[in-house]
Amino acid sequence: MIDRQTEDQIIWSEPVRVRVGYGHPETIRGPQEALDYLNWRWPVREGVYYVKALKDCAASLQRKMPLDAVRETFVLASIEAKMLG
Repeated sequence: MIDRQTEDQIIWSEPVRVRVGYGHPETIRGPQEALDYLNWRWPVREGVYYVKALKDCAASLQRKMPLDAVRETFVLASIEAKMLG
């Protein structure tokens, strides 16, 4: 995957769509948005991939981890929480 970066925002090459509750699917475009969802909107505050996604997203924002690996972890956390839209 090719990742795009702007001055203030790191964006995945392909967004991830998640569904919170019975709402419409919402688009997550990068690790900052993913971290916000994990911290404030995630319905399940446990799970192997939930914890890993929190750590990986934070590391990615410090450019300590490849974006494609972080996106994959977020997808797995979304599957774990039954939120993949």
